[in-house]
Amino acid sequence: MKLIKYLIFSLVFFMMSCADLLETELPSDELEKDIALTSKQDMQELLNSTYDVVANNFGGKIQRMSELLADNLFIDGNSGFLVQVYNRASDFFNSDVGDLYSGPYIAISRANTIIENLDFVELTEDEKNQLEGEAKFIRAICHFELVRLFAQPYGFIADNSHLGIVIKTSSAIEPKNRATVGEVYDQIIQDLQDAASLIPEENGNYATSYSAKAFLAKVHFQMNDFANAAQYASDVIENGPFVFSDDINNRIETTVSPEAIFSIISTSMNDDRASFFDDYNSLNSTAETLPFILPSVEYFNILRSNSNDLRSEWVESVGQSRVFTKFNQQFFNVTVTSLTEMMLIAAESYGELDQNLSTAIDYLNQIKDRAEVSLLDAGASAGLVISEARNERRKEFGGEGIRLHELKRRAVNGENILIRNAPWDCDGMVLQFPASEIAVEGFTLNPEGGCN
Repeated sequence: MKLIKYLIFSLVFFMMSCADLLETELPSDELEKDIALTSKQDMQELLNSTYDVVANNFGGKIQRMSELLADNLFIDGNSGFLVQVYNRASDFFNSDVGDLYSGPYIAISRANTIIENLDFVELTEDEKNQLEGEAKFIRAICHFELVRLFAQPYGFIADNSHLGIVIKTSSAIEPKNRATVGEVYDQIIQDLQDAASLIPEENGNYATSYSAKAFLAKVHFQMNDFANAAQYASDVIENGPFVFSDDINNRIETTVSPEAIFSIISTSMNDDRASFFDDYNSLNSTAETLPFILPSVEYFNILRSNSNDLRSEWVESVGQSRVFTKFNQQFFNVTVTSLTEMMLIAAESYGELDQNLSTAIDYLNQIKDRAEVSLLDAGASAGLVISEARNERRKEFGGEGIRLHELKRRAVNGENILIRNAPWDCDGMVLQFPASEIAVEGFTLNPEGGCN
């Protein structure tokens, strides 16, 4: 996905005195538009530019921020505003968080512009459907990642009436207040269902109908809706063109993984969409020079507990410290969702439902066999299937942005969860909205105060 020249948006994000901030708009609305959409090419270039923004945010920025709140990472040394996030004390002056917040809304605004202009450009029905589907897919996944980071999780309150994020389904520049988490999830699901029906099954390196179904599996799994999670994940596994890879490192490669359901493509060191993973990258590290984001002692010990497990090679000791080797590439594609993830979602969901256990065991054993660890017995119980799916998920996806949401999902389902010795639902376990939101009358910021 290359940066395409386009005629549409310029982003103005700034930090100023509190008095000045009261006069600003939402960062998501600070998009001055000079739109000239008159042809299919204009629409395609706008869509390409929207994917470009998605790549800039899903190429490690979102994953890194999520991992900093969880327990797989450790920050060593002074790394500015990211230390504040790691310490679960982000405030509205944190520019890294502000940048993370504004980026997906830029993609959402561009997606809305595409949807709003479909009837004003000469397009075939198939072209119109595809543009609409891809725009709704992008709108959905951006809302999904934002609500998971800036609000307490689905299920935090039984009816999900707790505050979520701003829902943007229009490109109109207008301040809006936060919707409830339930309302945000309803919008995400509707957009993904529409996308799954509108986008073709094959679409090059862009989103496909299977990409939308994979995210529907992720969304329903986050909701602890195991029946729908299993249904969507199984559809992708059984009917999609994706092939389980015997290569343990297949998701961190310069070629497109055969497992990739939706991925961010890097073409060279000059077009490295995985650049935010460089914070973990120990390719050139020595005992004196280390990345500032390291594996936690707990995660390091989990991976190194079985020397026969090929994933133990994803971390190593350097001097008195620990480093990731998993991300040791000059550049690589970022697999946002994969066949391995779908197999783990399906396996755990089947365990929770206590059905199709033989299928769940088969999925888990494919992952275990690739890692060269002991397989599950054919008669494994539902409880063992659940625990093994969770163990494999943590090993497989350390550093890739899944762990925090896994812990919160389990917590709202009744488990007593601590994350780095802090309650999973403490104030600092969600990110604070940026200072620009103070400009919106009635906008409610998240509570501050950390977790300890």
